[in-house]
Amino acid sequence: MWLAVAVALLAGGFMATQSRINGDLSGRIDDAPVTALISFGSGTIGLLIYLAFSRRTQSGFRLLLVSLRERRTAWVFTLAGASGAAFVFSQSLVVGITGVALFSITFVCGLTLGSYVLDAAGVGPAGRRPYTAQRTVGVLLAIVAVSISVLGRLAHTESLLLLSLPFVFGVLVAWQQIANGTMAVVARTPLTPTVLNFLVGTGVLAIVAGIYTLSQGLPDTYPTDGWLYLGGLCGVFFVAMTAWAVRHTGALVTSLATTTGQIITAVLADLFFPQSVVDIFSMLAGAGIMVLALTVAAGVWKARPRRQ
Repeated sequence: MWLAVAVALLAGGFMATQSRINGDLSGRIDDAPVTALISFGSGTIGLLIYLAFSRRTQSGFRLLLVSLRERRTAWVFTLAGASGAAFVFSQSLVVGITGVALFSITFVCGLTLGSYVLDAAGVGPAGRRPYTAQRTVGVLLAIVAVSISVLGRLAHTESLLLLSLPFVFGVLVAWQQIANGTMAVVARTPLTPTVLNFLVGTGVLAIVAGIYTLSQGLPDTYPTDGWLYLGGLCGVFFVAMTAWAVRHTGALVTSLATTTGQIITAVLADLFFPQSVVDIFSMLAGAGIMVLALTVAAGVWKARPRRQ
C-alpha cells in the first residue's frame, strides 16, 4: 500500500507541474482551447508511438473490448478521458489568473469530496470504503483549508467565479481515477486506459479548439521554449500512476496522496516562480490545514491500545 501512496504522491507533483506549464503556455499564446489541445495532443502522439510497440498494451485493449461487449465493464468508463480534457482546459484558463496553488487547492476540495462519496458508494476496483468519522473530519478540514486559501482574493470576484471550475473538475477527476483503475484491472495494465483517456480527451479538445478557432482564429505566434510543450507528458505520468494506485488504495487515499504531492509542488511554484499576486500567508495556512486534513482522513492517526 505504501508503494501505491508514494506513486500517487509523485503523480500529484506531475499534476501541479502540468498546471504551471499549461498556464504559462496559455498566457504566451492567449488561447486556452489550443493550449489544452497541444497538451493532450502531444501526450496522445507519444502514447500512440508507444502503443505500436507494446504488445501488452495492445492485449489490454483486446481484453477491455471483450469485457465491454460482455457488459462486465460499464461503457461509460471509456469516456473518462473527457474529464481529463475538461481539467486540462480549466488549467489553461484559470491558472494564469489565480496562480497554481489557489487553483490546485480548490481542485483538491472537489477531488477529495468526490473521492469520499465514490469510495463510500463502492464504485471502483478497491471496493466499498464506508463513511467514518475520521474521513468526515478530514473532508471538513479540507473545506476549511480552501476557505482560508481564498481569503486573500475575496475582492477579486472574477477569480472566485473561475475557481468553481477546478472544483467541479476535481469531482470529475475523482471519477476518472476510479474509471481508469477499473479498466486497468480488466486490461491488466494501467497504460491501456491511459491511451484511451488521451484519445478521447484529444478528440473532445479538438472539437472545442476547432469551434473556438473558427470565431477567434489561431494564435499569431508560438513560443520556442521546449519545456512549454511537456504538459502532455506530465499528464501521461499522472493518469498512468493514479490508474495503478487507485486499485490498491481506493479513490480517497489516492486523491489524498496526489493532493499532498500537488500542494507541495504548487506552493513552491507560487513562492519561487509567482504568476500573480498571492497572499502567501493564507496560501501557506490553507496548504498546512489541507495536509492536516489528508493526514486525518487517511487514518494515519489511530488510537493506540492502552497497556494493561
